[in-house]
Amino acid sequence: MRLPLNIALVEDHTDLRELFVDFLRGQGHSVTGFCMADELDDFCAHQRIDLLILDLNLPGESGFGIATRLRAAHPELHIIMLTARTAVEDRIRGYASGADLYLCKPITPDELDAVVSSVARRVQTRQDRHTQLSLNPTTARLCGPLGNLALTPAEITLLKALTEAPDEKLDYWRLQELLALEPDERGKAALEVRISRLKRKLHDVGVPEPAIRAVWKEGYQLCVPVAIQS
Repeated sequence: MRLPLNIALVEDHTDLRELFVDFLRGQGHSVTGFCMADELDDFCAHQRIDLLILDLNLPGESGFGIATRLRAAHPELHIIMLTARTAVEDRIRGYASGADLYLCKPITPDELDAVVSSVARRVQTRQDRHTQLSLNPTTARLCGPLGNLALTPAEITLLKALTEAPDEKLDYWRLQELLALEPDERGKAALEVRISRLKRKLHDVGVPEPAIRAVWKEGYQLCVPVAIQS
């Protein structure tokens, strides 16, 4: 199974943005579409993204400016520029602004999927290189590159459920149900506390951020491979 990515797609053409967002979601990725930089900045203040797919001709700040800022702030971010501007000088400026790839429109969904899959393989390779993580539910021990820690029953339930879920992602309500929390805002707040504690333990045993990411308005997704010992 390919690694699901957290993708931000910035495109001011509504129909094209919705087409690509829906398609990439259908491939298992978490994708959020934006029409301009201001909306993207609000999102990035609360979420970490793996891949930015970016048009250049946008209202307000151009794609070049967005790429330059986010590349400086997030060196590991992958950036794909997707634009109708085909001039050589624009390509050069795009790569100088921090793009990993500069693709010219029109592009088919299948071609975009191939490019995104290539990025996913690089992200997976980086995670696998830095993370060797295992959970033993019987002994309640979480083992990683920097040592091992004891987990609570609730933390074991969360980690095991996320590991075994499709795309390693579960909705808020399902996680609240597994922990016998009320299906309301108080239960959601209690879930956030438990997720935060689990993330801290994952970090303490050597898992790079983000170990678990919040999927906007949906739930949580595990971002690292975990071996469940029997």
